[in-house]
Amino acid sequence: MELEKLLHNKRNVKISSKEKINLLEQLSSLLKSWIPLINCFKIIVYQTKSKKIKDILEEIINKLNKWDNLESAFKNYPNIFWTFDLSLINMWEITGKLWESIENIKIKEEKNKELKSKIVAALIYPSVVISLSITMICIFMIYVIPKIEDMYRDAKVNLPDLTNNVIKASRFLQENYIYIILLLIIIIFCIHIFKTHKKTKIYWDKFILRIPIFWILIKKKIIAQFTRNLWTLLKNWVIINKSLDITSISLENDAYEKKIKQINSRVSKWIELSHLMWINEIKSWKENFYFPIELSSVVKIWEETGKMADLLLRLSIKNTKEIDSIVKNVQTTIEPLVIVIVWLVIWTLIMAIMLPFFNMVNVI
Repeated sequence: MELEKLLHNKRNVKISSKEKINLLEQLSSLLKSWIPLINCFKIIVYQTKSKKIKDILEEIINKLNKWDNLESAFKNYPNIFWTFDLSLINMWEITGKLWESIENIKIKEEKNKELKSKIVAALIYPSVVISLSITMICIFMIYVIPKIEDMYRDAKVNLPDLTNNVIKASRFLQENYIYIILLLIIIIFCIHIFKTHKKTKIYWDKFILRIPIFWILIKKKIIAQFTRNLWTLLKNWVIINKSLDITSISLENDAYEKKIKQINSRVSKWIELSHLMWINEIKSWKENFYFPIELSSVVKIWEETGKMADLLLRLSIKNTKEIDSIVKNVQTTIEPLVIVIVWLVIWTLIMAIMLPFFNMVNVI
């Protein structure tokens, strides 16, 4: 029982992307200096300040001292070292170039982190503005509108429809704000479960690929990851079927994973990969939703010339540059749109407050 609990805890251990990149960078630098693998880990243990990383590395050292290979030691931590990482480590055991494999994993992590940061950057400003605006409006509705209502009631003023509607909304918030907060917490919790549960995650991943404005950005990110990861694996002489299988898992999108595995199963039957990526044969003869024609063209060139790896890298770099442009365009488009919507709401509230006052002035 204790052993099962220990293994379960190991499998759930996570470290941040930044910590993993630093770890891989240290390991790669030490291996390039021809320091033995176990000694490399001992040096990193001595240098690191994180107890969690120390424990992980000490466990890996114990495994290596028992003549386990590095791939086997890394497998104990699936939330840190993914299938992609293990595949490259496995290739080292054949080629003897561990430092190169570690370097490739580090580059992959850096690129993934960079892509995620760009997408987050596009969302931060509108998210902050919307959150602050909603908070400000709620405070206004709960604490300010009731005082305005009392003032107009004492003055016995006939209130216009706009003012009455705002007052009704204010009363509803006052009477039910606890239930509204609980409802929001439940909704957020349900969304979290929906997008993380194994059986429902695929529907969430399909949904985010169709979000207006952001779907282009998300698809570009996935294609950039797909092409770079596939390039890395093919460059390290991993066969195409295995490369596709590993790459599908590394994308962290179940919709793409399912689609790539579908394609991979048909590639095994000697159907051209470019044809499967270009035409969505399963449903109808139309352009594939998941893969741009540009990617299928690169694959077609590989099928005819045998040279795909460098073209994939160029395509990944191109998509990464396009993400920069899209992020700027999204920020340029969304920022004024959010500001206009917020000001419309605020202006509506101001007018609801001021209209009865104007009526009073007219009467006088």
